[in-house]
Amino acid sequence: EVSRMAASAASGFGEVLSQLEDEKLIKRQVAVQRLKKILKDKGAADSETVSFEASLIALLNDSKGTWQSKHGAFLAAEGMLQCKSMESKNRESILKLSLDYLEHKEYRVRLVVAAVLQALAEVDGITIWLKSKEKIYKSIHRNFKRDVSAVKIENKSKFLLPAANLIDLVKSDSVENKAAPVALPTATLPSLGTSALPSLGAGVGGKKLATKKPIGGKIMVNHQNASKKEETAKSGSAPEIVRPSVKTRVSKPAELTRWKAELREQMHDTEGWKSLETSFGALRAIITGAKEQFSKYVDDELLKLLEHASMHTNRFVREISFHTAAAIATSCDIETLKTLAERTCTLLAKGLSDNWSQVRYASSIATRHMLTRAIKNGFAEKYLPILLPPMCINRYYVAQGVRIYSQESWRLAMGTNGAKLVAEHIDKVVAFYVAQAGADNHAVREAACACITELAKKVERKAVSPHVDKLLDTLIDCFKDDSWPVRDAACSACGDFILAYPEESEPKMKKLYKLWFEHLQDSIPTVREDAAVALAKAVKAYGKSAESEVCSKLVAALPAVKEQPNDSKRLGGMENVTQFGVARRVTGKEALANSDQQMYSCGSLAPKMKKRGAGCMDHSFQRLAEPWEITDGAVYLMRELAPICKDAVASQMASAAELIALRNYGHHVYLKQTFWKSVPAIAKGLGKRPFKRVLEPLLEPLFDTLVCNHRLAAHAAADCIGFLNKYLGNLVFTGRLSEDMKAKLRRSDLVSIKLDGL
Repeated sequence: EVSRMAASAASGFGEVLSQLEDEKLIKRQVAVQRLKKILKDKGAADSETVSFEASLIALLNDSKGTWQSKHGAFLAAEGMLQCKSMESKNRESILKLSLDYLEHKEYRVRLVVAAVLQALAEVDGITIWLKSKEKIYKSIHRNFKRDVSAVKIENKSKFLLPAANLIDLVKSDSVENKAAPVALPTATLPSLGTSALPSLGAGVGGKKLATKKPIGGKIMVNHQNASKKEETAKSGSAPEIVRPSVKTRVSKPAELTRWKAELREQMHDTEGWKSLETSFGALRAIITGAKEQFSKYVDDELLKLLEHASMHTNRFVREISFHTAAAIATSCDIETLKTLAERTCTLLAKGLSDNWSQVRYASSIATRHMLTRAIKNGFAEKYLPILLPPMCINRYYVAQGVRIYSQESWRLAMGTNGAKLVAEHIDKVVAFYVAQAGADNHAVREAACACITELAKKVERKAVSPHVDKLLDTLIDCFKDDSWPVRDAACSACGDFILAYPEESEPKMKKLYKLWFEHLQDSIPTVREDAAVALAKAVKAYGKSAESEVCSKLVAALPAVKEQPNDSKRLGGMENVTQFGVARRVTGKEALANSDQQMYSCGSLAPKMKKRGAGCMDHSFQRLAEPWEITDGAVYLMRELAPICKDAVASQMASAAELIALRNYGHHVYLKQTFWKSVPAIAKGLGKRPFKRVLEPLLEPLFDTLVCNHRLAAHAAADCIGFLNKYLGNLVFTGRLSEDMKAKLRRSDLVSIKLDGL
């Protein structure tokens, strides 16, 4: 039996070794699972296991082997280390080979090398770091700056510029560059006394950089940010665009040097860094494997490396730097963590404000590990002013992974004391919110508005009151943002603030009324609705004075649809696509092609859009409102005012019914949809008796909409009929219906109510 098992194992090792070289990843992974089963069945290592280890090492030493064979061999080595089945001398060989493959050209090989180093550290402890430190650090430092020396040169005397790197060349004397911050020679970190930690890159946005004269004698320009006015003044016409040929010849070595410098600037942020990210991954893997043994090796050199990496232009390098910080926060003993806490928390605060969601997420992981351990061991209080503000912002961040993880971290770290802690550190929190409301990222500005709303609703009044003026100024500034989600969030936040702090907000009301009335006719339905909600809150806060102001606007805006021409537009003058929440205006001449621009994560992280400009609303992309949209906003306002201005709303119901019946323009169904969705709320606000008095004029247009061809409008009418039947009572409601209305009700498959004779 023993001989049979030995023969089976020998055969199994041979098949595993063969599969490890397979081109398909799944075959290599299956081979590793089979190897682990063999090792588990065999128990202690024997001669066959040792022979298999030697075969793995030979496979890794084979210079002619494919990268797949190297990948498979390292996967097998990791499996054996996890099973504690590798001899000491062979572990030494695997360590040496892992370091040799640290900068292998294949990314997947480098990833599995890091996994092997982690498995080695789990077995042999800190000795793996001591033997690897020099080589890993050299790899990181060597690749921290990229070069373009690998660019192919077809002729030593005549150098060719690849077509992929050509850009439009435009006459100009200056260029505004808003690229991400590059790696700095020394870390520049904000002190604990810093009142606000701006998002990564906020400090360099708008920095004026001197332009270089590229090949061909033209000046490069950032097309999106170049001043069109200055170019026109110099040339007397629009900038001249020069379209170079597929390849531009460079005849002098000096020009090649200049071209390489320009090419470096044109390369993508994530391009050309070789093994920098994976070498950091190897460092992180060893820290994770060595655990507490690594504590005394977290020195100034390592921390400076992480600080530099956290400011690197490559987002993947920034991301892995925070994953490494998370490994340190998880692995180090408490005494080491106390020593590192101040420096680490300042580092993490920057990551929590990064322009890329993945970097924020990595920093959020590190923050949770750091903060929960600090709170558990009683030394977190000193660092809350640093981490609290960005943690608050990320609870409302647009990227769902970051938002949900941050909310969970908040509950774990703060428990039910979140509002109290925010009140205690209100100066730092407010300063950070104000800074983030001006960030280069529209999603951050939106989140900042949501957080400011939270201050008004949840935080102790005594703490927030001194900051109301500053916070309202910030919201008013966001009210003029190009991105409609930011305007929408600011609109709602202002309503909450004046309701919570009416006396402190009163000096700003003139500005706020103007903005709310403008947004009541915005091209975005959500913005119109939230403007109506905010105006109703103003009436609640200020009573009769606000009521007269708002109701006069309602009376003036409601009949606007009478002026609607037949060719109505919905979001007219805009493209049928949006970018970062903004519908771009279509003009006769398209803008110059974008080039040399900072890249941002997932549509949510766009560069800052203009906050002030020309146009009907002082917002540069906005168009004049259609008359039907003005009436649509007034309908939302009727809905919100119904519970507090009953007489004013009731007096407008007959007029509203007449206006809703109009169908001489293309988008009448959208107005009908809004109105019939609003009627149930209006009825509840007015009360049964007052609503019955104004019901009669509504019935005919209501049943006409029920049988119209627009399904959304028809469904809104059906829902309204169902509500009225239940709210007023079946007999009361059906008793007011004509035979024609009953016939339409019978034909409809959208609503079913009891009628006489049925």
